[in-house]
Amino acid sequence: MWKKRLIALVTFLAGLYYFLEFVVPPTIPWATVRGVVVAPPTKEQLLVKPFVGKQSIRVGSTEKITREMPDGSVSIISVSSVKIGDRIKWHGKEGKVLSIPAQGQFVIETYGKPRTVKLTGKSIIFRKSVSGSDESVTWDYIKQGNEVKVGPTTYLSQWQTNVNDFFVVLGSLAWGMGLFSLWLVHSTAIRKRRGEWGLSVVFFVFVVFGVIAGYGFGNEKVTWAKNLNDLAFDYMLVPMGSTIFSLLAFYMASAAYRSFKAKTGEAVMMMVSAMIVMLGQIPMGLWITKWLPQQAQLPVVSQWILYVINSAAVKGMWFGMMLGAIAVGLRFWLSLERGAYFDMEL
Repeated sequence: MWKKRLIALVTFLAGLYYFLEFVVPPTIPWATVRGVVVAPPTKEQLLVKPFVGKQSIRVGSTEKITREMPDGSVSIISVSSVKIGDRIKWHGKEGKVLSIPAQGQFVIETYGKPRTVKLTGKSIIFRKSVSGSDESVTWDYIKQGNEVKVGPTTYLSQWQTNVNDFFVVLGSLAWGMGLFSLWLVHSTAIRKRRGEWGLSVVFFVFVVFGVIAGYGFGNEKVTWAKNLNDLAFDYMLVPMGSTIFSLLAFYMASAAYRSFKAKTGEAVMMMVSAMIVMLGQIPMGLWITKWLPQQAQLPVVSQWILYVINSAAVKGMWFGMMLGAIAVGLRFWLSLERGAYFDMEL
């Protein structure tokens, strides 16, 4: 009984942490400044040009736009080369591109007047990386031209490393117990000649093959281990994985056909959302709704569905998966999982 109570307690605490991590941001929202650093930083302060609002601009297809890179350098590009997240300048207007350019029309997040942000012991600085994710850094890693988010901490982010370390340890224990369970199950199947015991032999053969091939991972010199690693992972595992995932296209097409019959309210919602997102990615979507206000045009609505509603759904799925992984890991660790080996233990 105490084991089940321990699982419930740890799962509840983990769920509470992830819930707060999703709901409460690392920095206090109303005291956080997001923008571009316009001067070399110091230990005491940052000079930031904050993002303050949105503006729609229209640029001719033959005109040139200046794009500012994360390192502060600039380059002149064509309209067709502009992407979401680019910081652009054009005829005195500058800002960050928020929507996919359609027929030369952009939605940009404009800058305000430079603002001095004081740095204290409670301040956290997040820098936008090349991949688009936020990374926590100290002031001496900031350079002019970096996009940053600065604000006083809510102290939640400081516990993230400890929770992640706990999850890694718990996952390692679960992986070890899982491998040990697989070894017992397949060795017993071979010894007792159970049905399809030949597949258990194949399992052990490929486990040994994978372990030997692993010695060649990261080896720059061409050796037998390097060739074996390339054979196992580049010429066998990757093609087989691609083949399996390619089959998903047929299942998705079949599911879309059944859902788009619009027999239920949920199916109608899915069909309408899909049509908005698809039309919002092509110039036709802007042409259809160009007479509407900016916020009601299909490209803007499409981006809102993708980056707001979809982001919330993905976070919800990650929330559930993390709780499930912690609960399953604890069940393996405390020998509460049912199976060929665990039933004997209980």
